[in-house]
Amino acid sequence: RDAKAKAKYEPEAFRDSIFQLIENVDPTDDSKFTSVLDTAGNTLDYRRYGDSFFELFVTGGLIAPGGIINYDEEYGKFPFSLFVLASGDDPLAGAKRWGGLIVKLTRRYKYLERMFAESTEHILKHIHRYTEDENKMLAIGVGVLVTDAFLTLEPLKALQEDHLTKDGLALRFLTDMLRVFLMNNDINQLHKSLVRAKVGRLTEFFPPNKRDEDCFARHFEAEDMPVLIELHTATLTLARRNEFVDEVSSILRDAKEEDIDDDEEAEQIQATNLKVARAAKAAMRANKWEQHDTVSLAWDGIMNAVNWSYKSEQFEAQALVQIKRHSPVLEMLTTEPKSEISLLKHVQLYAYNEPRLTKYFGRIVLELYNTDVLSDSAIIFWATKGAKPEGKSGFLKQTEALVRKLEAMEDEDDSEDEE
Repeated sequence: RDAKAKAKYEPEAFRDSIFQLIENVDPTDDSKFTSVLDTAGNTLDYRRYGDSFFELFVTGGLIAPGGIINYDEEYGKFPFSLFVLASGDDPLAGAKRWGGLIVKLTRRYKYLERMFAESTEHILKHIHRYTEDENKMLAIGVGVLVTDAFLTLEPLKALQEDHLTKDGLALRFLTDMLRVFLMNNDINQLHKSLVRAKVGRLTEFFPPNKRDEDCFARHFEAEDMPVLIELHTATLTLARRNEFVDEVSSILRDAKEEDIDDDEEAEQIQATNLKVARAAKAAMRANKWEQHDTVSLAWDGIMNAVNWSYKSEQFEAQALVQIKRHSPVLEMLTTEPKSEISLLKHVQLYAYNEPRLTKYFGRIVLELYNTDVLSDSAIIFWATKGAKPEGKSGFLKQTEALVRKLEAMEDEDDSEDEE
């Protein structure tokens, strides 16, 4: 083995080397500080001691097993660390200064960016060992770097451990961090960041016995952060909608996998539709959904259950067969004019966003009419007043003949009534 491979791992010696390098640097001279450490990367093994490097930069010392911070006996706290720079009267200003140093130091050594994210997760695992003020400074520092898009929210998953959530430490940290993030970002950006980092629901940072909607709302109302309540409500609504769509698809797929004779197929389809109808009614009761909300979700579940062929010429037949089989479900959810229009608008958007079905929209509408899901008045209203902008001209052209026919039938009925 070469000498480097045989070298001992000595984080304390690395720490001492850093202190010695900046011994004559004025604590207010950020440019001199970054220049010295930038040059030192040629001799100090930043790659090997990345964790120690960032522990020093965040806490001012090295984190011992168990989470206790060990400070250098001779030099004390690292003067350019977050826990020093953000400890003044303006923690946010200090954290922003510290964040600027982190960005500058990792600009040359790009591998340090990845190492910083990993080190941050390690540091967050020990917030139960830090003081309340240190945790606040850490939350603000993380918030600054996430705001600057230098760091993702992924390290926050380290806070979802039971020993950090049970006493509210994780929630306090999350709240302080989000307050900083929302100073310069809106709720949509936060939602995208949470999804991208796969953090999960914010309730997972709450103590286990306080993860209900009421506790969530009370906490962020007290913190004067109502946008988080709005986000949580919207996220829950979307999750419940997706769960219902998945439930419908699952029911239909499970039925297809059953080995039955052709003679029993009609009975199986009827039983399957009944099962989906019950699921729809249960979802409406549980979520207080209206019929027009539910029918679009049922449509998505029905179409998601199609095992689409690799042959494009079969798409139309597959879609029409699926509609015909499960039209009783859609018919049950379109007993009101508002529900019919809602479904037709949704089908328009679905066909617009689903290339397999775009050119078959007219045939789909005709099938929905033939199976008594859509009435002639609903289709005429959609064509004359209710169509959405997406693909409108093409879809109106596809349904032009049907609409003319329905309008003629309507005129005939009016004439008969007058006679």
